[in-house]
Amino acid sequence: MPDLPQPEIVTSSSALDDVCRRLSDAGSFAFDTEFVGEDKFQPELCLIQVATDTWHALIDPLGGVDSSPFWALVADESVRVVVHAGAEDLALCWQHIGKPAANVVDLQVIAGLVGYGYPMSLTRLARLTVGARLHKSQTLTDWRRRPLTREQIVYAVDDVIHLESMCRAIQDRLMSLGRERWAEEECLRACRSAAGPAEREQKLRRLRGTGSLRRRELAIAEALLEERDKLAEEYNRPPRSVLRDHLLVEMARRGWTDIQQIRSLRGLNLKAAAVRRLADAVEKAKQLPQENWPDLPNDDDSVEEEVLLSLVSAVLRDHCAANDLSYALLANKQNLRTLIRSYTRSGEEKLPILLKTGWRRTAVGDLLDRLLSGKASIRVADAPGKPYLKVV
Repeated sequence: MPDLPQPEIVTSSSALDDVCRRLSDAGSFAFDTEFVGEDKFQPELCLIQVATDTWHALIDPLGGVDSSPFWALVADESVRVVVHAGAEDLALCWQHIGKPAANVVDLQVIAGLVGYGYPMSLTRLARLTVGARLHKSQTLTDWRRRPLTREQIVYAVDDVIHLESMCRAIQDRLMSLGRERWAEEECLRACRSAAGPAEREQKLRRLRGTGSLRRRELAIAEALLEERDKLAEEYNRPPRSVLRDHLLVEMARRGWTDIQQIRSLRGLNLKAAAVRRLADAVEKAKQLPQENWPDLPNDDDSVEEEVLLSLVSAVLRDHCAANDLSYALLANKQNLRTLIRSYTRSGEEKLPILLKTGWRRTAVGDLLDRLLSGKASIRVADAPGKPYLKVV
């Protein structure tokens, strides 16, 4: 067990105010959270770990302290906040005070901009950047239990005490590559994506099985998603535990409004009043005019588009490997699909194309444009130790 100094455990408003003043005065701090979310509608925040270069503390929301002043600090643009893989942690800021996190540096994100790979675990990134070896023995512990054990405290502190020094190491590499602006842009994008509820289209896309639904059925699915969320919040349970995705999609496909028909679905375990609410949601959606039906883009690629996806993916993977850039951070398959369809399908060239904006455009925009517009060709060129693809 590492010989770490015992951190202050904050359980009062006055102590939290003092911690927030110290963090604000430092101008930069790292944080992480421990929460339980698998059996609740909203994650139950159990612990907030904070650290500067010289000091660390644990804020205990379960000890009765209101954590809002801390989240106000996370949303303060004048203070730098360092996290690792912080999407879920940053979403808690919106959940608690209704404001987005502001001046955030996500180490997992910026590591992908300097050739460390993405996504990379904290354990591996700490070893590669500052030579620290973390002890990850409490990943399945019950963070709602009090008092915290010595092992839990060590684990919690370990998650944050190296983040500031790791940040400096990665930022040194960012500066040497001239990619500081890239990091600022991508971290800001991460903050925005963690703020607020998911958009209408995002919710439908995340619903497994929507690819087989017609537009009217998508309208029903959307109404069922909304009602499922309301029930889940009332029950304080995760939405998918209230109504499984495959059952929701089946209800949307069939368009049932009869309670007995709905209750005939295997695996549906809801009281009659809840089933009636779902049936009413279906009925309401069926009355919507056609112009209000959602319309998800067709995700079926043509044979030619599949070939282009493979080609562009291969070229980008090789380009990223040669330029200390993570392919997984640069683009996913849907990003590539949107780009390719802007060349192959009439009308889709006006859709937002991530690879043609910001740092991604600087990194690969010219290469992709020359490749997809037919202004360039690909050949295998000799490099020291291995062949690689070259766009000429």
